Amino acid sequence: MMGGLAGVIFLIWAASGFYMVAADEEAVVLRFGKHVATKGPGLNWHFPYPIETVEKLPVTRVQRLEIGMRRFPDGTVRKRTDESLMLTKDENIVDISFIVQYKIKNVEDYLFNIDAPTKTVRDAAESAIREVIGRTLIDDVLTSRKAEVEIETEKLIQSILDGYEAGISITTVKLQDVQPPERVIKEFKDVASAREDRERAKNEAEAYANDIIPKARGEAKKMVLDAQAYRKDVVERAKGEAQRFRDLLKEYRKAPEVTRKRLYLETMQEVLAGMDKIIVDRSVADKVLPYLPLDRRKVEVK
Repeated sequence: MMGGLAGVIFLIWAASGFYMVAADEEAVVLRFGKHVATKGPGLNWHFPYPIETVEKLPVTRVQRLEIGMRRFPDGTVRKRTDESLMLTKDENIVDISFIVQYKIKNVEDYLFNIDAPTKTVRDAAESAIREVIGRTLIDDVLTSRKAEVEIETEKLIQSILDGYEAGISITTVKLQDVQPPERVIKEFKDVASAREDRERAKNEAEAYANDIIPKARGEAKKMVLDAQAYRKDVVERAKGEAQRFRDLLKEYRKAPEVTRKRLYLETMQEVLAGMDKIIVDRSVADKVLPYLPLDRRKVEVK
């Protein structure tokens, strides 16, 4: 009777050693507190308590940690200034909240090398972000270098945790809210507005310069080309006149009287070409009444 009861109890005790490991988990089997095996997803068995115990860990699940703020189930967010306020390289205070996402990469290190995983990640993240911000100017943190801050912080957190052999892999560091402290935020907004005005004025000036400089260069080029064309025209004309003079001189030396008369006639032809002319023979010139062009006078009728 006692033997049968003992057998039933033994079977119940042995059956309690069966356990299921989910698809995103790994199970660490501990025998009297010492790690003896790591089991993957599926149905497994171990020596029941008190000989062995099982710790299940979500090795593929990405876990999320908020620093500088706390988000509650009802959707409200509360700032944690003891975590979020930090000093920049140029000795300004900046208020930063961010999220760290991580997962377990080695269950043995995760269980046995660190005592409080969440606190360890939080402390490492705070230390890393303060170091990165401490060597960054506040303007860079607020504007252009957010992505660089995230990357540097992620690498530094991972380096710290690897030094602890924590068995944790950092997947993402994402800045959520980066701004000056509330007491000086208005002044910082004024500075940011002034900076935007400066950039806008700079862009407008560059646009004007990009518009006017090509026009000025085009006008200058046109003036140079016009001057070159005018110079060439004057030079060629002068050469032509000089050559014509040389040709005339050559002809004049051959026949001075003929050349002189021809030049006179050509000049008179050019001068008188557009004029009305009346020719009076010299032999009768003294017998002709003075010529009065009555047809060209305007007759005034009173």
